[in-house]
Amino acid sequence: MKTGYRTLALLVAIFLSVSGMTAQAHEGHDHDKPPPLNLPVAPRVIAVTPELELVGVLSGKDRLTVFLHEFATNKPIAGARMSVSADADTIEAKPEGDGVFTVAAPWIAKGASVDLIFALTLVDGAEDLLTGRLEVPQSLESAMAAKAPEPPPWHDALVEDSRLLWAVVSSFIAGILLTLLLRSGKRLEMAEPRTEASTDGTVERNGFVAKTTDGSDVTPLRRTAGVLLFAAVLAGAGIPEVGAADNQAATLPSIPSTMATDQPQRMPDATVFVPKATQHLLSIRTQLVQKTRAAKTITLSGRVTVGPQNLGRVQPNRPGRFQAAGERVGFVGMKVEAGQILGYVDTYIEAADRASIVSQIAETEARISKNRTILSRYETRPGSVPQVKVDEVKGELQALIKKRDELLPSTSAREPLIAPIAGVISAARVVVGQVVEPRDVLFEIIDPSEFWVEATTAHPEAIDNLSSAIATVHDHHVLDLEYLGRGLALRNHATVLNFKVLTSGKNIAVGMTARVVLQLKDEQEGFVLPTSAVVRGSTGLPIVWVKTAPERFEPQSVKTEEFDGDSIVIVAGLKPDQRVVTDGVTLLNQVR
Repeated sequence: MKTGYRTLALLVAIFLSVSGMTAQAHEGHDHDKPPPLNLPVAPRVIAVTPELELVGVLSGKDRLTVFLHEFATNKPIAGARMSVSADADTIEAKPEGDGVFTVAAPWIAKGASVDLIFALTLVDGAEDLLTGRLEVPQSLESAMAAKAPEPPPWHDALVEDSRLLWAVVSSFIAGILLTLLLRSGKRLEMAEPRTEASTDGTVERNGFVAKTTDGSDVTPLRRTAGVLLFAAVLAGAGIPEVGAADNQAATLPSIPSTMATDQPQRMPDATVFVPKATQHLLSIRTQLVQKTRAAKTITLSGRVTVGPQNLGRVQPNRPGRFQAAGERVGFVGMKVEAGQILGYVDTYIEAADRASIVSQIAETEARISKNRTILSRYETRPGSVPQVKVDEVKGELQALIKKRDELLPSTSAREPLIAPIAGVISAARVVVGQVVEPRDVLFEIIDPSEFWVEATTAHPEAIDNLSSAIATVHDHHVLDLEYLGRGLALRNHATVLNFKVLTSGKNIAVGMTARVVLQLKDEQEGFVLPTSAVVRGSTGLPIVWVKTAPERFEPQSVKTEEFDGDSIVIVAGLKPDQRVVTDGVTLLNQVR
């Protein structure tokens, strides 16, 4: 029985040692390779030159889809012709659009690695050759992989994670060894009754003879079990982890039916794999950056206004009821000319006031009639009265006529509302029949020929070093500005600056918020890029996406400074000759 235990323990130890060495000698652990993809992709061929970038993707059993783009900008090459050669076969590629070709090649279905030569003829007549190697999985292996039954979920977990597998095996073996160890310490041997203690290590207990714990035939089994238990733990702990990446590398993916099966995916190192087909669809564009000198800038907040001569208001002089001047009432967006009648106000006068005015008009007209009669008599008899008397009557008659002309409009039922300037009605606050009061603003007219931008700053001394100024309004619309002057009174502890808009004001309006950028005479070094190239990363810091391979993009944190409404200056975080994504950055940043 002792020999059986020892033999079993020895066999288990040998099994663990051999298995542990086998796991340690497992091949395929190359830590210098880039992180593997999370999802398998179709076999592809890549060829790159300083001017061109080519990626061919298997999109069928005997079909190759080829994408041809410019290296620096990632722009599809339009109007090119292509032929593909493998061994002694040469096949003309079929254009499917700008920068996209398909090749029906029977040698792809052979399931072997093949060296390809791409002969290009560009639209300007230039020719180029690109070479690459296409790794095609064996068709038999793919067929067997497709026919193999799908294993249960726990099987995949054990296969993908070798530590889990060895933990289960080691736990089972450790349980056996621990049972042997405990049983060896409590084992008793039955013997004949004795009357006294023996010198061979036995004692008498209740008529039976038991061996002491330091017996020579028990201690070796304990030690053997303990050593094997310790070896099992070490063997389980020393097994290297074999992840899903090794498993995917071992099994080649089957050829997808279309190129759309390749999905964008984010790697553990934060880089992003974007298939060439997706880049072509999303119009991903890049720019080869170079360091240059750019002006230092100061950014201010402002709003769009107009000058005093370009804003007019229409207000009534007396209370009354508004009436339209024609078929239409003035509305927002209506163009008007200076002096155009926009409506009328039917004035309202109290009865007592009206009676007083009417009586004054009647009295004035009576005096006018009397003075005219006297003057006619003086004129029929010249020299009968002194000339001074004649002039006195004429002066009184003119004064009465003027008084009557001033009193008559007070009783008229209508006052015209006249546009003070030519422009566009930008505010209309009246409808037909509305009762209005004096000094109510009924219409606001804006002359769109000249707009201003008003900004505030806490450092007005920067104006002395001003080189130029621009303003950015909605959707990165850029306005060129001309500095007009600054106010001497503070508004919210800031100085008011006024600028005149030099560009067309077709797409701007009064009250619109603006970001004013003052370009100074001082300069700094950096990389000038479009504003769209910079986005916010997961940490909230500004980042740009750098293209490191035909289908790999890497995020890089950068430090930025404003330059103008369309461009931004990267002052830190980039190196010359890097390819930075400028179009499609937002879509690229959303890949998970």
